[in-house]
Amino acid sequence: MFLNVSSWDISLSKEVENGRISARSLRTMKVPRPTYLSPTVINGEESHLLGFFNSSRSLILGPTDEEALAQFILTIAFSNPSDATNPVLQGVFALASLQLHGNLKSYRYKHLVISSVKESINWLDEKTLLQNLMATMLLYHYELSLESNSKGSWVIYLCAVKRIINTSPAIQKLVRQEYSVFLDWIYYHEVLAEFTVRHWKIPYEGCGFVPTARSPRAIEGSGPKGEDNIGCPTDVLQLVVHTCRRALATKPSEMNDANATDVLEHHISKSIGDYGPIHVPSADPIDRNTMVADLHRLACLIYVNRVVHCVSGTEFRHRRLVREGILLLTKMTTCQNAWPLFIIACEAMGDDQRLAILDVFEQSRQDRRRRSSHIHLIQHMVEAVWNQHDLNAENQVDYLTIFDAVIAGVPFIPPFA
Repeated sequence: MFLNVSSWDISLSKEVENGRISARSLRTMKVPRPTYLSPTVINGEESHLLGFFNSSRSLILGPTDEEALAQFILTIAFSNPSDATNPVLQGVFALASLQLHGNLKSYRYKHLVISSVKESINWLDEKTLLQNLMATMLLYHYELSLESNSKGSWVIYLCAVKRIINTSPAIQKLVRQEYSVFLDWIYYHEVLAEFTVRHWKIPYEGCGFVPTARSPRAIEGSGPKGEDNIGCPTDVLQLVVHTCRRALATKPSEMNDANATDVLEHHISKSIGDYGPIHVPSADPIDRNTMVADLHRLACLIYVNRVVHCVSGTEFRHRRLVREGILLLTKMTTCQNAWPLFIIACEAMGDDQRLAILDVFEQSRQDRRRRSSHIHLIQHMVEAVWNQHDLNAENQVDYLTIFDAVIAGVPFIPPFA
């Protein structure tokens, strides 16, 4: 049981037992101020990069293979074929070049993205606003994919997007059905960043804008099951936000309505059913996006059980959710969705479940679609949580204390997207 326990794990265990974890505040998130560069011409190399982007969506945009999102990005990238300075087009080049050639060769495209984004005075124009927001999201994905020590700088770009969508008077121009896939994309990453903020450092007043579902598709609840939100249902994201804000909000007026939380939880539980998602009989094989959506549902219910209801890890209904989550992960073989993988894997008990999870990690690292070393980071945190549970066999330390201590122990703000 203790073969992989290090001196760090033992020291951390003693600190959380004695309540000596120091309070740390979030880093200041600065919004980048890009400038303008002159146009470039698309050449043979860039045509190759476009082809790679189009054929490797899941690798580049991750963690789900969302064809509609990739098509929408390319549509905006070529909205004016004669304008090679389009920051979205340069963002596509940057992401593809990063995957094919690494950080050094891709940096010039990244620099062009930053330089091509217009000054804020032009952002009242719908086309400019859409291009610049999308380009900044591509820069965010670029940072997520880096293998270097600059991990954590993704927050600069996501923070920039959050500030724009919450303060720009022109943002309502983008609240249209045809932009739903783009707005859902932002919302998904906003919510998972909210989770990181909740657990990586001690929350403080004014920690940021509350993630809000803006797309008509999300608000009206339209769209096929499993495709509401880039592989993650909207109600799951809304419940994660409610759960995180319970800890982040400091004023009573900011606290979420408990009844709304109950309704969301009931709806998600109903979608899972009494016997779990993989036991539902179907003549057709379950597609991967549906499995990813169900994985998010299971992880959400597990997380709410622990954080809101303070359920014991051994409670029967809770263990059923964990068992279903591990079975689903085993059926999927690989998983590039860091958040549900982390939530479910942390709950694994006993050699059989943990070995099954370790096999998923191993297969995921070998997956040709993997984006970066983020799966290695998730595995490192999961094993640290396991070690704390093993060292805390008498349950003297509660779940959240261990959870917060392990995540806060990462030297950079960790991505769960």
